[in-house]
Amino acid sequence: MSMTANTTPGPAVRRAICDIHLLAEQKELSIGDKLPSERALAETLFASRATIRAALNLMRAQGEIKTFPGRGGTVIIKDIASHAQVSRIDIVTKSAGLIDRSSGSASGLPIMLASQGLECETTVLQADVRECPENICLGFGLSIGSQLMRIERTRTIDGEPISYEQTYINQRDYPSFLELDLTRSIYQLLRTVCSADIHTVEESIEVVPGMGRCIRHLKLQTGAPLLRVFSRALDSAGHPVVLSQDTYPANKVRLTTSKTL
Repeated sequence: MSMTANTTPGPAVRRAICDIHLLAEQKELSIGDKLPSERALAETLFASRATIRAALNLMRAQGEIKTFPGRGGTVIIKDIASHAQVSRIDIVTKSAGLIDRSSGSASGLPIMLASQGLECETTVLQADVRECPENICLGFGLSIGSQLMRIERTRTIDGEPISYEQTYINQRDYPSFLELDLTRSIYQLLRTVCSADIHTVEESIEVVPGMGRCIRHLKLQTGAPLLRVFSRALDSAGHPVVLSQDTYPANKVRLTTSKTL
């Protein structure tokens, strides 16, 4: 059944609409601009395609967007960016309360935290083989739509969430990996159990407004500032071993970087 303007949307759909408004504000999209594809929105907002489809249907019914046939795409016809709940990122923190995480390290977060006298608890939310986002497939050098192992986890300290993690591994390289204790460090499991050669870790870091699935697990409000770290571990031949996208509350974690010249 299609969703109309008179249909009361569920919380997931309402959240997706708020996130699309915020995305439009963040990317400075205005009337006449195209929204990303349904698939791209689902990947960006950590939502199912069914949820995104329902959100777009309601936005169409409310006169916010219009979808044109063929390659016309979905075009914004109302100033949805002005409806965003948050228009800027505001970080309030104290250095004494920050957790240090070293950038470009293959030690694993539990080991880093242990060095600071902290102990974290890891919860595995989901671990399976699935079709993965375009940027992940390209990061492995695979065709778009390829199936990879995906491990979704959260980490907490004294019950307070400090990270939401999505890790991807090629099942052809390590077919039995999902049978291991996935609450442990992924890097350590790959090295000690699978004898993986992790030679280099590349990372890109950005500050983004929180939206979608990750902020629900971090127990934050839509638009809360997050540190998003995209990591790619390579072996000595430059072959990707593992890719991950880790998200942290920006007011709780400090990223430190060092390089030997």
